[in-house]
Amino acid sequence: MRNFLENQFCSEKAGELDARVRMQWADGQICFQIRDGAISFDKDRDPELTIYFKDSEDAMGLIKGQTDPVNAFMRGNLRANGHLIWVFQTMAALSGKTDAAIP
Repeated sequence: MRNFLENQFCSEKAGELDARVRMQWADGQICFQIRDGAISFDKDRDPELTIYFKDSEDAMGLIKGQTDPVNAFMRGNLRANGHLIWVFQTMAALSGKTDAAIP
């Protein structure tokens, strides 16, 4: 999952987001921080935002835009502990490189 998130991360889309995030699913989790347009990974250091997914495949599908977030939310496969704006900002930052950033 770490490699996937590192490859998906787009600093331009991260904007001014400054948050410690935990992504959690049925059989695992990953913690990271987005700050100053960069992503870094660390152990569970008191995350400010936790985003819950059904499983890691659902998480990757949502991040890649292959799964509809509204349907995932309605089915209970996407939840968060609050900070709804940060959820959208985090998902945007992880939604892949912009066309301008692709060599």
